[in-house]
Amino acid sequence: MRFGSQSPAAVAGPLLRRLRGLRARRLGRRGERAAVRGLRSAGYRVLARNVATPYGEVDVLAVEGEVLVVVEVKTTCAGTLCDPEARLSGAQRERLRRAARWLAGRSGAEGRLVRLDLVGVSFAGHRPVVRILRDSL
Repeated sequence: MRFGSQSPAAVAGPLLRRLRGLRARRLGRRGERAAVRGLRSAGYRVLARNVATPYGEVDVLAVEGEVLVVVEVKTTCAGTLCDPEARLSGAQRERLRRAARWLAGRSGAEGRLVRLDLVGVSFAGHRPVVRILRDSL
C-alpha cells in the first residue's frame, strides 16, 4: 500500500498522537469523577466541574465549611500514586492562583476565604485511589 509521498510512519505518527490524546482525556475525565466522589465523601460540597475562567479551566469548584475551594485534579494510571504536586508546573500553579483570585471576586464569593487543593487520583486496577492535599498550591 502506498501513501503518496509519505511513508507509513509519517501517516501513523499523527494518528497515534491523537489516540494517546483521546486516552489521556478519557483518563482525566475518569479521574475527575473519582475526585468528585472522594471530595464529597470527605465533606466537600461540589458546586461545579470544569469552570472556565479568563486564566484557564478549574477542574472542580467546591465548598468545605465556609471556604471556597478551587481543586486541581491530577490523574495517573500507574499502579502507585505518583506525587501529584510533582506533576504541577510553576506556570500551572500561578494560573490556578489567578483563577482562584478571579473566582473569589465573582458575585456570591466576596468575603469568602479561598483555598487551593490538589487531588491526586491513581487507578490501581479498577478501583481509584484518591488523595486530597488541602491548601497545597
